Amino acid sequence: MPLPYAEIQKYLKMILKRRYLFISVSLFIMSVIVWGGYFIPGKYEAQSSIIIERNVINDLIKGVAITPSMTERIKVLRDTMLSRSLILSVLRKLDLDTLAADNKELEKMILDFQKKTSVKVKKNNLFIVSFQDKDPRLARDYVNSLVRTYVNENVTAKREEAYGASRFLKEQVAFFKEKLDRAEDVIIKFRQDQGIYVAIDERSLINEIKEYGGDISKIKIRRNELIARRKSIKRQIKGEEPYSVAVISNMEGSSNILITSLQNRLNQLLVSYTENYPGVLKLKAEIEALKKQQSLQPADKKREGEVNSGDSAISTINPIYQGLKQELNKIESEINALAAKKKMLGVMIKQREKELRYIPEGKKKLADLEKKRDSYRNIYEQLLMRLGQSEVSKQMEVANKATTFRIAEPAILPTVPVSPNRKALILAGIFFGFLGGFGAVFLRDSLDSSVKEVQTVKDLGLEVLAVIPKMFNEAERKKERKKDWVIYTVAGFYFLIICAAFIHELLGLTYIETVFVNIRISLINVIAQLQNRFF
Repeated sequence: MPLPYAEIQKYLKMILKRRYLFISVSLFIMSVIVWGGYFIPGKYEAQSSIIIERNVINDLIKGVAITPSMTERIKVLRDTMLSRSLILSVLRKLDLDTLAADNKELEKMILDFQKKTSVKVKKNNLFIVSFQDKDPRLARDYVNSLVRTYVNENVTAKREEAYGASRFLKEQVAFFKEKLDRAEDVIIKFRQDQGIYVAIDERSLINEIKEYGGDISKIKIRRNELIARRKSIKRQIKGEEPYSVAVISNMEGSSNILITSLQNRLNQLLVSYTENYPGVLKLKAEIEALKKQQSLQPADKKREGEVNSGDSAISTINPIYQGLKQELNKIESEINALAAKKKMLGVMIKQREKELRYIPEGKKKLADLEKKRDSYRNIYEQLLMRLGQSEVSKQMEVANKATTFRIAEPAILPTVPVSPNRKALILAGIFFGFLGGFGAVFLRDSLDSSVKEVQTVKDLGLEVLAVIPKMFNEAERKKERKKDWVIYTVAGFYFLIICAAFIHELLGLTYIETVFVNIRISLINVIAQLQNRFF
């Protein structure tokens, strides 16, 4: 909520009345903050950029060579760069370890450098290594030495790691090759000692016995089907006559027709059976008998006609009966074949069971030996594949074709300190100076118990008869104005100097800092001389 105009006017009158106190306190606070900031030693920051370059060969030989992933390298980089061994190596290169009187001070120095060193990751492949110190040259040299040492040691470590891995894999390959050869020799000797039974596969025998048992079950089912079929055919045969009677009214004219019919039946039987089949022989005999009747003399025919003046009857084979008999014979043959097959399978099962019983105890030992041999072979093949990958990885590291670290921007000599932030200190000094001056005026006015306004007397319940105005002496007024002018001029000039210091910092100049550095050095020397003199 903004202050009313009357309140503002009241505070302005208060400041004007005690203007000397306001100016002195304000300038004092400004001086302490602004010039005190120049006495604080400045810290300079040097930084270097490292970029991780991934070679295109990594994608081409993916799965052939083994290279660390980018995530693993990022995780290791920060810890390695801030490690005690690396920082100690850098301190020795810069001869900073000689400044430590003993190991305790050296450890303290290493810890201090670890705290001041910062490693930041940007875009997953860019690292910014920075370091702050009062000496800009030390900051620059330390960062550059740290980065170079890390890059060199990283390349060396990767090559040593590749050579070490390849050497180790070669030793393991030779070791397991020797064990594999020994296992093979043991198996060969064992086979020679145990004979043929060792080569028999127990599982295959069991599977064969199961297959033969299944075949016997199928044979039984088929045999039952055939027996049922045979019973059915026998019932049908009982209802049929073996021969049928053909009545021929004109035997001489119809003999050719009968011969043709029998010949057709004979041809049908010859399709399925041989010439020695009983049915075929019988039909041939009937056909021959008919042909003989046709070759009789006319006299015989006449005499035969006189004797048999009526129709003639001839007996022929019943085709339905003949077909059922043939099918019955086929079923009988198949039943006999199935019985023979079942008997043979039974013999084979007994033979396999006998072989299974006579497999020696050494078969289990052979299986254990083969399992051990296969285990060695599996390890050997994997090591051989890894050895090939290791050789490719080693060649990549030697040729520097793997993922590498490259210094993108080395550290340069910093000229402007990063702390303290003197621009912010000057602004803070001006703000707190005015605030402190107003606070001093307000406090002083609060402690003043004199009556300053007519209203104060009225508030006490007293009647105000008259107000005597303040009397001014012209000479004193001139003297006071002159004094005010001098104080305002000096204060304004001093305030302009503070503003000029702010502009000086905005421009990045170091003149004021140099002056205060010299003053600080002079003070340190004076204090040292006094200490030497009196202590």
